[in-house]
Amino acid sequence: MLITKNTSPQDLSEYIKNLREQKGKEGEVLEVINSALGFGHDFVVNLFWEEALTYQHVVMNDSSNRKALLKMQESILKGKFYITKYKLVHWNSRLYRFLGRHSDYKGEYKKSVNYYKKALKFYKSDPDIKLGLPRNLELEAFLSFSLIMSGSFDKGCKLAKTTYSKFFETKEGKNLKKLDNQTWGIWMSGITIRTIGAFLDKKLLFNRKEFRSWLSETEKFLKPTSLFSYRLGEIENLKLKLFSD
Repeated sequence: MLITKNTSPQDLSEYIKNLREQKGKEGEVLEVINSALGFGHDFVVNLFWEEALTYQHVVMNDSSNRKALLKMQESILKGKFYITKYKLVHWNSRLYRFLGRHSDYKGEYKKSVNYYKKALKFYKSDPDIKLGLPRNLELEAFLSFSLIMSGSFDKGCKLAKTTYSKFFETKEGKNLKKLDNQTWGIWMSGITIRTIGAFLDKKLLFNRKEFRSWLSETEKFLKPTSLFSYRLGEIENLKLKLFSD
């Protein structure tokens, strides 16, 4: 039996029930069960990530919401426990990715740098790679921000610009845009937003004209706008700071 996301629990249970009563089919039954368990484990882990991401969005809307930040951490740790318990090593990269984001929101940027570097070590085993989603681009984008915030300004900015270019110039970046324009847009624009935001937060010297141009260019690619409400809101906030004088 081929198990997919469209296989209903009822159909699966009925299939197993009928097969297990057939003498000599024990091996086949166990194969189906193991396949179902693997699919189920991935489904559960993904739910933990979705839960963590939702709480992250709450924090994005209100950075003072410490309860949401704690809930985000709880979701990540539940995912970590599940991954460890069932030895789901293919989720290690995503685990470190979420640990990095949580550390970013706590202001622990040196921790974030280490988490993102670990995530990049494991990214090729991430399930999304098989779907054509180059998680390395997202991770490099996060890493560049954390480097800037942790004091490695030049190194972080250079990585940010290099990674941003990859979304337009590399095969994996172009393929992602064709495959999933929304993910492409969110990951790509996040680089611009976080880099400019980091330079403003740290009160670093920068070329205002260059950053204005970068922000305007990025905004043009966020079409249709209905898919990018969070990003466009972030861009508007940055515009108020960059175009105020």
